[in-house]
Amino acid sequence: MVKEAKFKQTKRAHACPHCAAAFGRASDTRKHVRAVHEKRRDHACPHCAAAFSEASHLTTHVRAVHEKRKDHACPHCAAAFGTAPNLTKHVRTVHEKRRDHVCPHCAAAFGDASHLLKHVRAVHEKRRDHACPRCAATFGWASDLTRHVLTVHEKRRDHACPHCAATFGEAGTLTSHVRSVHEMRKDHACPHCAAAFTQAGTLARHVRSVHEKRKDHACPHCAAGFSLANSLARHVRTVHKKRRD
Repeated sequence: MVKEAKFKQTKRAHACPHCAAAFGRASDTRKHVRAVHEKRRDHACPHCAAAFSEASHLTTHVRAVHEKRKDHACPHCAAAFGTAPNLTKHVRTVHEKRRDHVCPHCAAAFGDASHLLKHVRAVHEKRRDHACPRCAATFGWASDLTRHVLTVHEKRRDHACPHCAATFGEAGTLTSHVRSVHEMRKDHACPHCAAAFTQAGTLARHVRSVHEKRKDHACPHCAAGFSLANSLARHVRTVHKKRRD
């Protein structure tokens, strides 16, 4: 019993000097400090704007995103993923329908805690920490910035639909396209009405705008308010900038 207690005490003996985190090895503590507190991203991708705190994360990114390797196959459907954690998330959220992480500000729910955190920062805190190096666009998530650079500036459409002539800049968009257009799937049902949607994010926006009547996006030029950011952008373009593109 004494030996077991001693083991538990020393198992995470290397405490972070900046927060409550503790690790079993000093090297893990150093990695944590560099990545979380110093915000260091020393390992830059040679193919896109992404950068990572560890070399192993860069390797995984290159394999999954640029080499298009999908070594982790779903046992329930034809989907395949570049990393094991992404497969686990897919099974939990798509096949088990789990949305354990609920937003404290709206009806959105997520299968992964990191997705909830990103949602809160980007949607409710209006944070746009990731700036495009080629234009004035800013994004709430690094992944959105990467997609923006690949699809807008590099004009890449590497993911072709097997059913029609459509092509997409990312595999997730292709998957959504196939489900919604060709398979006609509406897996996300509204709890308040008969509406159903192909994506959880679309359902969340529907609930906020239609049932909660929320107008979180205020116009900086007049008293108008909108439920969606793109509706606000369209309003500013057409009403205040008089653009008819």
